[in-house]
Amino acid sequence: MIGSVDQLVNQKILLWEEERRIASRKRLQGQEPMICVSREYGARGAAMARTVAERLGFQFYSQELIQEIAEVAQVRQQLVASLDERLQDRISEWVVGLMKRDGFTPSDYLRNLSKVVLTLARHGRGVVVGRGAHFILERKSTLRVRVVSPLDTRAARIAQRDGLSLDEARATIRRIDAERVAFNRRHYGANLADPVNYDLIVNTGTLGLEGATNQVVAAFESRFGRAV
Repeated sequence: MIGSVDQLVNQKILLWEEERRIASRKRLQGQEPMICVSREYGARGAAMARTVAERLGFQFYSQELIQEIAEVAQVRQQLVASLDERLQDRISEWVVGLMKRDGFTPSDYLRNLSKVVLTLARHGRGVVVGRGAHFILERKSTLRVRVVSPLDTRAARIAQRDGLSLDEARATIRRIDAERVAFNRRHYGANLADPVNYDLIVNTGTLGLEGATNQVVAAFESRFGRAV
């Protein structure tokens, strides 16, 4: 099963590369449009992305992307999740041992992540949450969105959801945001929070989930035309 998945991904990557070369020669766009959503922790970016996908009739890729990477890389999903989007200052000895035994490293993760994201993009019509996917895909065929919200608004939401105090929620938000920034800086050499890396920034704290969704859909249709 895993072997067949890996083979399928490799075949689609080769097909995508060949079709892109053909499309370039013909001056045609070789990739259907995609939407990549980066988000601050607690800003409801994933929820907004799912709503956008439903509105446009697109596929939605978030946690299931981790599972796909795990299948391709032939490692435990938990190990992939431990590397996903977060750069740990110290890795415990048992994780190091597991990585050595399975032959899996952060660079392997990025290589497999890129392979999966490019395969998904070949089909187009998808919304990818996180993972720095907007640094992998071509800008001309990707709407790059950043979802933000005031810290206090996010803290109140996380505190209520997870049963934390406001101070604990703020600390959690700051830690996870910092981990995501470090992950993208390490793997892509880019600042996740730099606005120039995005085509659109939406504030769910002021716009709400529906308002932010409307902005993203409008931006997509303005740039790529109405989805059919």
